[in-house]
Amino acid sequence: MSEYKELIKQFDKIRSYVRDFYVYGFKTREDFREKSGRTYDNHRRRMESWFSDYIRTDQSGHKKSVFLTLDSSRMAVNPLYQAWKSKTFTDNDISLRFLLSDLLADGRPRSLEHIADEIQETYRRLFDTQTIRRKLAFLEKEGLITRKKEGKQYLYSGIPAIPRTHPDLFPALWLCVSFFQGVAPFGFIGSAILDFWNKKNEYFRFRSDYLIHTLEDEILLSLLHAMEQKCRIRITVKSTKSRRICIRAVTPLKILTSAQTGRRYLCARLESTRRLSTFRLDSIQDVEFLNPEENYGTYLKDFENNFPHVWGVSFESPQRRQLETVTMEICLEEPEEIYILNRLEREGRGGAIRRLEPGVYEYTRLCTDAAEFLFWAKSFTGRIRSFFCTNPAVEKRFLDDMKLMAAYYLH
Repeated sequence: MSEYKELIKQFDKIRSYVRDFYVYGFKTREDFREKSGRTYDNHRRRMESWFSDYIRTDQSGHKKSVFLTLDSSRMAVNPLYQAWKSKTFTDNDISLRFLLSDLLADGRPRSLEHIADEIQETYRRLFDTQTIRRKLAFLEKEGLITRKKEGKQYLYSGIPAIPRTHPDLFPALWLCVSFFQGVAPFGFIGSAILDFWNKKNEYFRFRSDYLIHTLEDEILLSLLHAMEQKCRIRITVKSTKSRRICIRAVTPLKILTSAQTGRRYLCARLESTRRLSTFRLDSIQDVEFLNPEENYGTYLKDFENNFPHVWGVSFESPQRRQLETVTMEICLEEPEEIYILNRLEREGRGGAIRRLEPGVYEYTRLCTDAAEFLFWAKSFTGRIRSFFCTNPAVEKRFLDDMKLMAAYYLH
């Protein structure tokens, strides 16, 4: 039987549990069927330790659900960052990390053999050179040390801390990092820097901060690397509804963020259908790099040509492959309700607006998938004089919904 440990080796194992506790807080122990009850209990205990100030429970009969209650406007830092700070490590790993940082802090270049000898003499610790070499390579990759070749050997040296090299710049950087950790992707990096400086965010609060994004940043980083290298990838996708897992070979092209829900999406060319498709970042479980894509520029241009006609995240109607036209006539009282016209212009995403007569305006837009347009169109219910779509199924759905709503009011 495995022993319970608060620290974790792989973030992807805890990601889905944190998301379920935060987004689907109504779930009970019996609802987590993918793993054993013991696994659920271990993850729950971890989160109760990490997020103790935000854990709430709800009792329904003999079943208890545990959930997270977070209000970004009242928080100086995203509490979900704590999950990133709970990575496990070995005693030798953490010891060597601090010994090397202390030894190389003076900036003096040293060879691998010299470093091994100094660690033994100064700190009375013995590590084999291969272990030290791997740790130095890791620190170099993280940008914490530098390496240069001199003759037949490499010399390693530490990088001076910013407060020492640029003391006048430090206060401004503190404010910059405080802002960055709250609004930018990979904000966890800013939080870690503040921890290192022993500083706190004392100035910024964010009303609409999508705290859950930090759980996707590991996947986002891999996707951005693939886009930078212009290569194909294989993604493992887990449906947020059916929980089914499928594997897709795609060429990543763009990261999109919904202005309505805050969800982030990967737009990619799906290899099996040779069409543009989108995947929610919170449904992507793993990213595997494949070979470079020779036609990456062509695929990206195809995305750029189609994107102006996308209303939400769908690049193609399931029934049709040509662009669909939607047209609706909106009535308003002029000039008292000019805000309705302003809203059409502000939220219409490039649609054409034409004044037909006093108090009546026509809105027209080309869409790759007009079905996505319906949710926004219905927000003008009571002002729509007519609605037309070149896709008969979309037009019928809109009219049927209006008739159904009218029937509710008549009864």
